[in-house]
Amino acid sequence: MSAAIHVQPDTDFFLEPDATDRARHRVEELMADFRAGTWTPTRLEARVAELLLASTASDGLLTSRRIRAALWEGNITLTYENDGRFAQVLGDLVPVLDDQELIALDVVDAAGELVGAVASTAFAAAAA
Repeated sequence: MSAAIHVQPDTDFFLEPDATDRARHRVEELMADFRAGTWTPTRLEARVAELLLASTASDGLLTSRRIRAALWEGNITLTYENDGRFAQVLGDLVPVLDDQELIALDVVDAAGELVGAVASTAFAAAAA
């Protein structure tokens, strides 16, 4: 079964699967809100990001298995805190990471940056 395709607005020739486009959009949007201060991670979100970051310490790679484990740690509560935006971003990454046809390195890199930024709020709270 093939993935749904989305035409990028900037070009008429680059086709991208919808799952990849959705993950990219959500990661970029949440990171922009984080940088602007309009979205601040809760303690639970920061802790889940911290656990996810720790799980990548050996190789630096976000994987669907690691994201699933992080979401499991956050339990149902993670889907409600801050309107569940961080959980949704992580959830949108799972199919992208599971399917070689959907993986886009820029999305994975941006997601890693977001996870690091959210995890850093846990470090800052612990230092305070």
